[in-house]
Amino acid sequence: MEITHKELVAKAKFWLQSAKVCNPVFTERGSAKFREFPDAIGWSNGQCFVVECKISLSDLRADFHKECRKNSHKSFGNFRYFLLTSELYEKIQNRFTDFIPKGWGIIILDYSSIGIRQLRFHGSEKFRSNIVAERDFLRSRILEIQRFGR
Repeated sequence: MEITHKELVAKAKFWLQSAKVCNPVFTERGSAKFREFPDAIGWSNGQCFVVECKISLSDLRADFHKECRKNSHKSFGNFRYFLLTSELYEKIQNRFTDFIPKGWGIIILDYSSIGIRQLRFHGSEKFRSNIVAERDFLRSRILEIQRFGR
């Protein structure tokens, strides 16, 4: 079953709202100032959750080399996940360290029930997030909503 990146992002948003009880949740928005554009980001109980959605091996490989992955203290999110299609997960399951930064969680889209199955990888460790960047992100979203109503 083929799925688009946009559909995967919608699943990530739903997962953040339901499994992590996040509110607010934003999708495909970012901060040019901090050069990070998460596919889905949400807040719950003072914690920030980031989900990056990947449907291809080349996209996953490119993400691994982003500056915000190399310097995790400059990134969004206390908890960080990759949402992968089950096909992509099958391709990398024996080579996680080549594609998934240490400490990140993995969420797999399970087509049989059109649901999401969460796996923990390296304990989905808690990161020290860039709180300044997160506040800047939230401020820019609030200003956007005030100006344009979205």
